Amino acid sequence: MLEDQVAFLLQKYLGNYVCGLSKEALKISVWRGDVELTNMQLKPEALNSLKLPVKVKAGFLGSVKLKVPWSRLGQEPVLVYLDRIFILAEPATNVEGCSEDTVQEVKRSRVREMEMKLLESQQQLNSELNSSWLGSFIGTVIGNIKLSIGNIHIRYEDVESNPGHPFAAGLVLSKLSAVTVDDHGKETFATGGDLERVKKSVELESLALYFDSDSSPWSVDKPWEDLLPSEWSQVFEFRKQDISSTASKAHTYILRPISGKAKYTKVHVDEAKRSGQALQNAAVDLDDVTLSLSKDGYRDILKMADNFSSFNQRLRYAHYRPSLSVKSDPKSWWKYACRVVTHETKKASGTLSWEQLLRNARLRKAYVSLYASLLKSDMSRLVVEDNEEINSMDRELDMEVILQWRMLAHKFVEQSAETYQRAQQNKQQSWWSFGWSGSSKDDGDSKSFSDEDWERLNRIIGYKENAEYIPAQQDMKLMQFYFEIRMKHNASRLIDGSECLADLSCEDFCCNLKMYPEAKVFDLKLGSYKLLSPYGLLAESASVADSLVGVFSYKPFNEQLDWSFTARASPCYITYLKDSIDQIVGFFKSSPTVSQTLALETAAAVQMTLDEVKRTAQQQMTRVLKDQSRFSLNLDIAAPKITVPTKFRPDDVHETKLLLDLGHLILRTEEIWDSYTSEEQNIYLNFNLLLNDVSAFLVDGDYHWNDTSKEVNLLPVIDKCGIALKLQQIQVESSLYPSTRMAVRVPSLGFHFSPARYHRLMEIVKIFQDTDSESNSSNLAHLWDQADFEGWSSLLTWKGVGSREAAWQRRYLRLVGPFLYLFENPESTTYKQWSRKNGIGE
Repeated sequence: MLEDQVAFLLQKYLGNYVCGLSKEALKISVWRGDVELTNMQLKPEALNSLKLPVKVKAGFLGSVKLKVPWSRLGQEPVLVYLDRIFILAEPATNVEGCSEDTVQEVKRSRVREMEMKLLESQQQLNSELNSSWLGSFIGTVIGNIKLSIGNIHIRYEDVESNPGHPFAAGLVLSKLSAVTVDDHGKETFATGGDLERVKKSVELESLALYFDSDSSPWSVDKPWEDLLPSEWSQVFEFRKQDISSTASKAHTYILRPISGKAKYTKVHVDEAKRSGQALQNAAVDLDDVTLSLSKDGYRDILKMADNFSSFNQRLRYAHYRPSLSVKSDPKSWWKYACRVVTHETKKASGTLSWEQLLRNARLRKAYVSLYASLLKSDMSRLVVEDNEEINSMDRELDMEVILQWRMLAHKFVEQSAETYQRAQQNKQQSWWSFGWSGSSKDDGDSKSFSDEDWERLNRIIGYKENAEYIPAQQDMKLMQFYFEIRMKHNASRLIDGSECLADLSCEDFCCNLKMYPEAKVFDLKLGSYKLLSPYGLLAESASVADSLVGVFSYKPFNEQLDWSFTARASPCYITYLKDSIDQIVGFFKSSPTVSQTLALETAAAVQMTLDEVKRTAQQQMTRVLKDQSRFSLNLDIAAPKITVPTKFRPDDVHETKLLLDLGHLILRTEEIWDSYTSEEQNIYLNFNLLLNDVSAFLVDGDYHWNDTSKEVNLLPVIDKCGIALKLQQIQVESSLYPSTRMAVRVPSLGFHFSPARYHRLMEIVKIFQDTDSESNSSNLAHLWDQADFEGWSSLLTWKGVGSREAAWQRRYLRLVGPFLYLFENPESTTYKQWSRKNGIGE
């Protein structure tokens, strides 16, 4: 029986990934609890779960070991060991000639996966199971798992997304291990009461992500499936000592190799109350995290996204696509287009005839009844996959309808399933007894499990027979979960060739999440940061500690609030270096080689996201005002101090600089404002905004914000000034009071003007004018750089008094997605008119 269970689980979780897996191929020793798989080939569809047009070109699974020492439980941990997982993937974007059977198989696979997710989300762990013998046993096994994963290399090679520029991306992991430890950090085995206080230690070694542009695909002298295990390792493993190895060539890392440690602790409720710590604690420490993006890599990523986007457009109706080209059989392609448009129109309309409605009702009744009866016939299976009648009905239905009807069938058999589950739980103890009293294949003798043995096993797993489950009363201030991430150093870089265009480095980053039964608290803290460029320093925090601190609390303690947000930022120094900023902006400018399809889809997605965010924000604000939610804002932001250097030298020696001090911003909510009646206080939200110490001045020569020398000649432009603003937003609509009330106070505002200041300011204005004109001209030229269609056309226009005279004008036409542009001639840099599907503009 155990052999069947193990074989079923292995086939369920590994059968979709490896070839030739069967019960006979498994090296299972039931009585020792050992399962070992070695040197397995991966299936081409092993990466289907990623929902990407990617397939496995070659794959190798070196070793999978699972050891559960049933007879020595309490002395040895449960071991899960994975080693040498090598995957070589390639695009799978060719949908030409895709058959109806292939499409239906893909649909069945997606329906099964979505159905399993829905079922898993609905299943809750019953308190009876947690207090049962089986629950205690499973808790012991999970609490003592020793996990070891090593030598993982997943590589994706693409030669079709960007023709002429093949690229490769890869994920590399040297080692990931997790063991149970004691208070001193030594490996141990938890039993009995110790299971309520478990500590796990996790180590991560050399996790990296690379993206190599202009990288040719790997090649071997023989078919991949004929490679020996040692040859797989030679190709995929990183070997520094072997310079001639293919994989040892330098990689362009998006995520440079990182290592770190993590700790997980679970304590008993009494100890948590006594010590003040959380019931579950998790902390991750990373030494150095560096992200990099190269210009060639950015180009290839856009091309890959464009290729995947085109594939997704073709995939839905791939089985309708003609096998011949458009020129060879244009008639079939017109039929294909009409069929797709008709299908989309019918689906969008949502209208059904009475005959269709009656037919769907009968089909629904038959489907749900049949599916429920199949589930009842075998209570151990969750999904029906091998019934021809169900598969035949599925071919006519959409996935959403199939899922809805299947979930109705699961509801009908839910009561029977619960009865079956209780019966199975009652048999578990006798089943395990049978397993221990069977014949041992290793020892050759018979073991009868005595009462003393049962008592010892129950003591090991912490199970108390006949103990009633009493739900614990929740302490609202008892922390349920605490999660923390700490990074000593992290950096983000933009690279063009061998030059680093921008390097943002941060020190002492830390964030944590505290979860209580109701309250949630998220903290963020950043020590310092610095942004460098080839032309100099762009930005730097003034403080080396706590340059940014933020706390968000949901239903905070000791306050009658729904949520609160507090943030504090120290000053930072920013230098406007035009050449550096132009390089950074140029890095992200869309290349002419990027198709308009991706650009339009991205623009549409961004617009939909912005609309959704706007709509959600409006709904939340309406709900806040309607429900009179109480919240608190407390922002204390030291605004940036900006330096704008120029090459203008009034004295032919010292360069002029403009210095802008944006002052200090404070935004707070207030409960009570004086001089208002109690009625007004109850219907208004009160905000208090204060901006002070704003100033601007000019200086010739070198100057730093911390420079207090009196020898520097400063030319004030704006004296230190501020503004105080009080804002009230109504919560309950009333005809007696306005929805918004605002009071503004500006104590004083002083400007300085002179010929010397005028000449210097004009030189500074030129810097921004040049940038704006260049960016505008480049944007105008880029809009129609890659037209889907272009050519000469004739345009009918109306002239004369009252536009009564019709005349044809010759114009050059460019069509870009849904946009149509009209030009005087092909060399024109600006258009005369433009239009789109839902409007016209001039």
